[in-house]
Amino acid sequence: MLIVACQVCGGVKILPGTPDSDGMARATWICECCGTGQVLQLAVSADARGGDLRRILGGMSFACGDKAAGAQG
Repeated sequence: MLIVACQVCGGVKILPGTPDSDGMARATWICECCGTGQVLQLAVSADARGGDLRRILGGMSFACGDKAAGAQG
């Protein structure tokens, strides 16, 4: 799993995938917020396969539109 953000508007997206054998993660996607095509290549220093997903994602929050996730009104 790769958690990525748009380089233009900051929209967050979670993509399936793992790093290649050389330790590089490569991904392409189109931002759902602003429509910008994204290309990403980065070195992955740690691999969380087999880890507890609740622990990995603990404390993370994502914005929904103009309001924080879970906000009323």
